[in-house]
Amino acid sequence: MIILLMGVSGSGKTTIGRMLSGKVGLPFYDADDFHPKNNVEKMKAGIPLNDQDRVPWLETLSEKMVAWEENGGAILACSALKASYRKMLRSHAVQMRWFFLKGDEALIAKRMKAREGHYMPASLLSSQLETLEPPKHATIISIDQTPENILEDIMSDLKNNKAVSSFGIIGMGVMGSSLALNLAEKDVKISVYNRTLQGVEEDVAQKLVDAHPEVKGILPFDKLDEFVESLEQPRKILMMIPAGQIVDQQIARLLTFVDKGDVIIDGGNSFFEDSAKRQQYLQGYGIHFVGMGISGGRDGALKGPSLMPGGSEEGFELIKPYLEKIAGKDKGGKPCMHYVGPDGAGHFIKMVHNSIEYGEIQVLAELYGFMRKGLGMSIEEMVKTFKTWSKEGADSYLMDATLAILSHEKDGKLLLDGILDVAGQTGTGGWAVSTAAKYGVPYAPLTAAVTARLVSTHKEARVSFAQTYPRKTDEIDQKEIIDALKGAYDMARLVNHEIGFSLIKKVGEAEKWGLNMSEIARCWTNGSIIQSSLMEKLAGVFKSTDCLMASAALKASFENGAKTLAEVVGAGLKAGIAMPVMSAAINFFYGMSSGQSSANLVQALRDCFGEHGYRLVDDVSGKIHRNKWRKSKEEA
Repeated sequence: MIILLMGVSGSGKTTIGRMLSGKVGLPFYDADDFHPKNNVEKMKAGIPLNDQDRVPWLETLSEKMVAWEENGGAILACSALKASYRKMLRSHAVQMRWFFLKGDEALIAKRMKAREGHYMPASLLSSQLETLEPPKHATIISIDQTPENILEDIMSDLKNNKAVSSFGIIGMGVMGSSLALNLAEKDVKISVYNRTLQGVEEDVAQKLVDAHPEVKGILPFDKLDEFVESLEQPRKILMMIPAGQIVDQQIARLLTFVDKGDVIIDGGNSFFEDSAKRQQYLQGYGIHFVGMGISGGRDGALKGPSLMPGGSEEGFELIKPYLEKIAGKDKGGKPCMHYVGPDGAGHFIKMVHNSIEYGEIQVLAELYGFMRKGLGMSIEEMVKTFKTWSKEGADSYLMDATLAILSHEKDGKLLLDGILDVAGQTGTGGWAVSTAAKYGVPYAPLTAAVTARLVSTHKEARVSFAQTYPRKTDEIDQKEIIDALKGAYDMARLVNHEIGFSLIKKVGEAEKWGLNMSEIARCWTNGSIIQSSLMEKLAGVFKSTDCLMASAALKASFENGAKTLAEVVGAGLKAGIAMPVMSAAINFFYGMSSGQSSANLVQALRDCFGEHGYRLVDDVSGKIHRNKWRKSKEEA
C-alpha cells in the first residue's frame, strides 16, 4: 500500500512523512525529488508549473509506486493539487491511502518563510492554492496542531480503517471467479463475496481461495458488511450475478453499507433500459453506476476479456486503471475496452454483440448441417475445409471452437453426435430483436437466429413432423457448390455484422450517446466471443463510414458474395436443409439493394382494407392519399 500525503507546499508533508516512516517502517519519498531539472529551474525562478510541465513528473511517480508497492509499500509526499493529477497517480491501480494536510494560507505562508534550502518560494503559494482542487476521497488532517498530534491522527485512521483491498467482486460463478483470478494475478488486492444458501452455496468465496493457493491477494467474505468494509474508498464493487430482480435486490443491500462517491458495476447481461434506470436511481444517492458488458467466457475473463463499460463516466474513470489491467489487448497492445457512452450504452452494446454472436453461431451450424447432410461430407473433410478457410481470412474464435468440437471424440465416437439438438438462450438475442423493432431497424437474419433456437426446442414435434413430411431432395452439383461455400459463409457474416452495427448506429443516434463504431469493433478484436479477422478489418472500415454496405472497400465483397450465397441457399433448400439465417441474409441484401420493391402493393392493400392511405411517387409534398378500391354491391 502507498500512503500518500497531499497538500500545497508548506503544509508539512515532508516532516510528517518522515515521522510516519519511522513509525510504520515504510520508506519515505518526497515527490519534489522526482521533478525533472527544467521544472526545478522554473520553480526556483518563481515561475508556476503548468499541467504540461507536470505530466512527465506524475507519470514517473505513478510508475515508481508500482515498484514501491511490490516491495511492501511506501509513504509519498506529493502536492497532487488537481483531480487530473491524482487520476494520473492512480493510473497503475496501486492500493493507496490518501491524507490531505489542510491549513489556512497565513499559517502555510509563515511556515514556508521559516524553512531553509527549499527551491519552492513562498511567492508561489497563492498559485498553488488557486490550483488546488480539494479531494473527495481523502482523510482530511488539520495542520493547525503539533506534528506529533498530526501523526497521531494519521496513525489512528490507519489503525481503525479496515480497508485492505482495492477492488471487490460479488458473485463467484464462472465469470466472477475468473475475473477475480485475473485481477489478483495482475497484483490487484481484491475482496470477493458470495451469498450463503444452506446446502446450496456455502463458503463459495473461501473455496475459490483454497482452490488457488498459488494466487495471492484474494480476501474471501460471506458477510456483505465485512466485504464492503474491506474496500478502500471510493469503493469499486463489481457484481457478477444474473440479470433481473436479483440485481436490484443486491443494489438495495449494498446501499446499506456504501458511501457517496463509491462505484457499483453490473457486469452481467442486464437489459440496457434497466441499466439506464439504475444509473438514474443511484445518482440520487451519489453513487456511480457502471453497466458493463463483458465478453469472452471463462477463458476470456481469466486471460483478458472484451469490456464494454457505460453509464457514469466519472465512475468509469475511477475503475479504468483496473479494467485496463485485465482486458484483452488488440494487435497494437491497446486494451480491448473503452467507455461506450452514458445510461445503458454499455449493456446495449453487449446485447448487440450477443445478437451478432447468435448469427455467427447459427451460420456455422447451417453450414455444418448442409455440408454433412446435403453434400454428404465426412467430418474429416469438413475439418480440412474449415481449416483452409481459416487460412484464407475466415478465422475467428467461433471457427476455432467449431474445429475443436468437430475433432473431439469420446469412447471412439464424435461427441457432437451424442448431444441433443436443442439449443438454449439467455435472452439477449430476444432483447435485440425487440429493440430493433422498437427503433425500426430491419433485423431479419439475426431474428432468424433467435427463431432457429426456439424451433430447436420443439424436439418432439420436429420428430413427429419429420415422419409426416419425409424429404425428397434433388441432386446437387457437389463440386460447384463446395467452391461457393466459403463465399457464401463470408457474405452471410458480412450481412450479420451490417445488421448488428446498423442497430448500434440507429439507437446511438436516437439516444444521443455519441457511439464510436470503430472503437466498438476494435474492442471486439480480442477477448470477445465474436473476435475474428473480419472484425479487425471492420474496425478499420468504420473509421471512414458508418454503414458497411456503403463502404467502397467492401463493395466487391458484397457483389460477389451475393451470388455465392444465393447459390448455396438455393442448393441447401433443394436438399431439404433449413438455412434460416443464410436465406434471410440474402433476402435482406436483395431487399436493401432494390430501388423499386413490391411494398407499394403492401401499402395499397393496407389502404384497401384499413384506409391507411399512401403517398404518390410524383407528389413531393408527401401528402397522404386514399382511394376507394372496391365497388359496393349496388355499384357492382
